[in-house]
Amino acid sequence: MNVPHFDGVYAEAANWLQRLAREHNGENLEVDINGAPVLLVQRLEDADHVLRLNAGNYRKNMHWFRHMLGPSRFSEDGWAWEIRRDLTQHYLAKFDRERTFTLACEHAGHTVRELALRSAAGEAVLDERLLRRMTVSVLIENFFGVPLRDTQVDIDHLATLMEFGSEYAFAPSVGNDVLKHKRLGLLPELRRKIFDDFRLFREARLPDNPMLEGMLAADRDTGNDILLEHELLTFFAAGAETTAAGVGWACYLLARYPDIQRRLRDTLVPFWEAPQQDWKQLAQVDLLEAFVSETLRLYPPTPIVTRLAIEADHVGEHRVEPGGNVSVSILGIQHDARLHPEPWMPHLDGYRNTASAGANVAFIFGPRVCGGKKFALVELATFIAVFLRDASFELTSEEEPRFYWKSLMLREGGQPVRVTLRG
Repeated sequence: MNVPHFDGVYAEAANWLQRLAREHNGENLEVDINGAPVLLVQRLEDADHVLRLNAGNYRKNMHWFRHMLGPSRFSEDGWAWEIRRDLTQHYLAKFDRERTFTLACEHAGHTVRELALRSAAGEAVLDERLLRRMTVSVLIENFFGVPLRDTQVDIDHLATLMEFGSEYAFAPSVGNDVLKHKRLGLLPELRRKIFDDFRLFREARLPDNPMLEGMLAADRDTGNDILLEHELLTFFAAGAETTAAGVGWACYLLARYPDIQRRLRDTLVPFWEAPQQDWKQLAQVDLLEAFVSETLRLYPPTPIVTRLAIEADHVGEHRVEPGGNVSVSILGIQHDARLHPEPWMPHLDGYRNTASAGANVAFIFGPRVCGGKKFALVELATFIAVFLRDASFELTSEEEPRFYWKSLMLREGGQPVRVTLRG
C-alpha cells in the first residue's frame, strides 16, 4: 500500500493535511511523518474514541514542544496537567461576559480603524500584529485588570516563540535530530527576553489578582515544576494568538463571500440600533454564531492533535500498538463530506450546534478540551460584529489560500483583504 509521507518543514504541515482531507476524505490513514508511522484520524467518531471515550489510553505526544516552551498545560498529562488546569480553569469558566464584550468592542473599534488606514496607505494584506495586539489587550485587561501598554509584554516575542514551537509540536517521538536545528541557538536569548517581559507579573506589581496570586504560589511550591513564565506564555498564546488567527480568517471569508458579508451586516443592524448593546443580546444573533462556527470549521486554529497510545487499542478498522503514534486531523474531521456536504464552503443556513460543528471540534473535546473556548467565542463574535458595523472587506487577491503553520494555522503571506471604513 502506498503510505502518504510527510518529510517537509513543519510550516507546510497544514497544507499536507488539507491535501489528505481532499484526496482521502473521511478516511483514517496510516501515514509516515519524518520516518515515524502514524495513524491519522479523519473521522469524528474515531477522534471521539481517542480524545474522549478512551482518552486515558492516549497521552499527549508533545515532548519536543515542551523542550521549546517548557512544561505547560499544552504539553503535560496526568497530575502535572491537572494542577496547571486548576490554576486558570475557574477564571476561564466564570469570566465576566459583559466586561469581555465591552473590552472587545473598544479594542475592535480601534483596530478596524487602524486596519483601514493601512489599507488606504496601500497595504494589500491585513496586519496580523494589529489583530494580535487586539486579542492580547482584551485578554490582559479582562483577567489581569491592566492595559497591555502597561505590562511591558512584547507580542512579537510571543509570536516568535510560538513559531519555534510549531517546528516541534507536530513531531512524533523519533530520533533526536530535531534538536540539532541551527535555529535552536537563538532560543535562549528569546526566552530571556520573554521572561524579562513578564517581570511585572512576577513582581506582582498589578492590581490584586487571585489568578496571578495562585500562579505565583504554585511557582513557589517546590513540590512541582511549575514556572510562572511558562504558565503566562501558555495563557497568552492559547488565549490570544489563536483568536487573532480566527479573526484573520473571518475577515478573509467576509471578503471572499460578499453576500455573506452583506447578510451578516444587515442581520446585525437591529442589534446596533437598539438603545443598549450587551453580550446577552448579541449571543442571540444566530447567524453570527453560525458564521463564527463555520470560520472555525473551515480554518481551525489548531489543525492537528498528537497522541501516544499507552496500551493496544483499535481505532476504527486500525489496530494501535502500545507506544503507537495517533494524530487527529482537525482539518480532516471538519471537511468530512459525510458530516458537511460541500465541505470546502461556508454553510450558514441550517446550521446546528451539534458535535460536528466547527465551534465544538476546533477547541478539541473530551477531558482536555480548550479551557478558553467560551471566552474565545465571546471575543470572536464581538470582534466580527464591530468589524462589520464599522467597515467593509474586499479581497486584494483571488488566489486560494496556502497555509503557514506557526503552532496555529495562518495564511501564507497574510490575509489578502482591503478594509474600508463605512460612512
